[in-house]
Formats: sequence, C-alpha cells, structure tokens
Amino acid sequence: MVRVRYGGSFDVNKPRDFVYNFLVDPRNVASAIPGVESVEVLDQDNFRVRASLGVGAIRGTVNITARFVEKRPPESAKIVGRGSGMQSNMDFEMGFNLEEVGPGAARVNWYFDGNIGGLIGSMGARVLDPVAQRIIQETIQKLKQKLSG
Repeated sequence: MVRVRYGGSFDVNKPRDFVYNFLVDPRNVASAIPGVESVEVLDQDNFRVRASLGVGAIRGTVNITARFVEKRPPESAKIVGRGSGMQSNMDFEMGFNLEEVGPGAARVNWYFDGNIGGLIGSMGARVLDPVAQRIIQETIQKLKQKLSG
C-alpha cells in the first residue's frame, strides 16, 4: 500500500459561484481528466467513473465509485471514493476550497489524498509520482480552459 498526496491551487477569471457550480458537476471535472471514458451520475451526490490508465508497463481500466460527503456552496466540497482495476485498488479523499481573488476571479485550492494497493501500489511512489504529476498538470490545464471558455 502506498500513500499519495497532492495539492495545489490555480486562479480563474470567473466568479466563485460559477466555479463552484462547475466543479460540483462530476461530468465537468471528469471531462478534463485524461483517460476518463465515462461518467455516470447516480444522484446529486453519487457517481461512477471508468478510466483507462497506464502506469509503467501496466495498462488497463479502473472503475471508481465516489460521493460528495460535504458541499458548502460557494466555498468548498469534499469527495470520498474507491477504485479498483488492473489488479489494484485505491481509497481516496479529494476536495477544493474557493477564494475570491478579485472582482469576478477565484482561486481554486485543491487536494487529493489516497492509498493505492495491489499491483500498482507495489510499484511505489517513485513510479506512480511522475504519472500522477502528468495527469494533474493536464487536468488543471483543461479545467482552466473549460472554466475560461
């Protein structure tokens, strides 16, 4: 089992309410994550995601079930989830907090905290980290484009 933690922030030129409403729709966020094949929204708090992933020589599909455990419009939200696939499993918590940084502008402070077990977990952080960093960078870039568009 390997623990992974990531976090950061980025600014967008949109009002905080707009950014909040965008980020609490799983379809919006998932559409920015590389490898996501489908998103199924079950109800206002629960959703499922299917994604293709490659870590080292291992390639395959991961199925994730997730739910919002906290929503505080227009400030923050928290999601917990569990995923499995590729002879691996993970539990995670992720969330965001929004700050107003000017008229019509918001800062997204985000975090991801997870535990990965099985085959992928056995590869360790040294192998996982570059893959995760690439996915994070691409996701943030796409989220900024979608929020600015």
